[in-house]
Parts: sequence; C-alpha cells; structure tokens
Amino acid sequence: MIIIPSFLISILTFPGVIVHEIAHQIFCRLMRVPVYEVKYFQLTNPCGYVSHEPSDKPLKVFLISIGPFLVNTILGAIFTLPATIEFFQFRNSTSLINIFLGWIGISILMHAFPSTGDAKVMINSILKNDEVSVIVKILILPVIGIIYIGSWGSVVWLDLVYAVAIATLFSTIVVNML
Repeated sequence: MIIIPSFLISILTFPGVIVHEIAHQIFCRLMRVPVYEVKYFQLTNPCGYVSHEPSDKPLKVFLISIGPFLVNTILGAIFTLPATIEFFQFRNSTSLINIFLGWIGISILMHAFPSTGDAKVMINSILKNDEVSVIVKILILPVIGIIYIGSWGSVVWLDLVYAVAIATLFSTIVVNML
C-alpha cells in the first residue's frame, strides 16, 4: 500500500477541495444560514472550511453537511464523462483536454465524502438534540457511520476507488442510454 501524506493529496486534488467548500457554502445559502468565513483552499489543515452560524434545524444541518457529497458527485461525474467515454469506448486517453477533464473530475469526486467535522456537527445538532425525534436519529445514524467509514477508508484509497467507480458507472449509464 502506498502512503502519501494527506496534504500532498489535497494539493494534487485541490479542485475537489474547492468544490467541496463551495458546496457547503451553497447549501448554507440555500438553507439561509449565515456564512461567516470561507477558505476554499489552504496548505494547512484543514485544507478548506466554511464557518457558518449553527442551526437547530436537523434538515438544515443534514443538507449543509452532505451538500458536498451531492454536488461533488454530480459535478465529478460530469467532468469525467468525456475522458471515461474516450477511454472505455475507444481505448484512447491521449486527448489533453480529456486528461485535464478526467483529473478535474476525479479530484472533485475524491472530495465528495463529508468530513468527520461534518459528522460531528450532525452528532451534536441532531443525535444529541432532545427535540429531534427518535425516527430522524435512527435515519441519520447510518449516514454518520458512512461518513466515518469514508474518512477512515481514505487511508486505503477508498476516496479514489469511489471516484473511479462513479466515473465508470456514470459513463457506462450514459453510453448505454445512447
């Protein structure tokens, strides 16, 4: 197994970090939650963040937390589409524009998983909130578990496996529809 420091991965995949933070910011705006500060990319830990007003509304907290998963997955799949179609259909990956789009797309997809910080916000705002129903807590618990698995899985390249799987699956679906 190849171990590469996480800050180096973040530098190589910085478009994904930027899109991840933009997604948080977009969902804050959609949920009408004030944003105090945004750092789209930096060379320190964390590589990016969105500082916003806390919310006591479980749906708002949930959507702001998983917003990057939705946005990064959709955008990453779209960006990788030309490269994966070219590669799988024609066994040719020499087009520079498609190599560039593939890198952007894979970078974005690799940063789709919410962070453990996002999971902690959901734990504190939803699971530990006495006003939230038990049903909602039961539904949110597996999502939080998946976030932690995704975070721990990045050590064994689960984020890259996810990126390649989504890129491949999406292009296969599109090609089969044509």
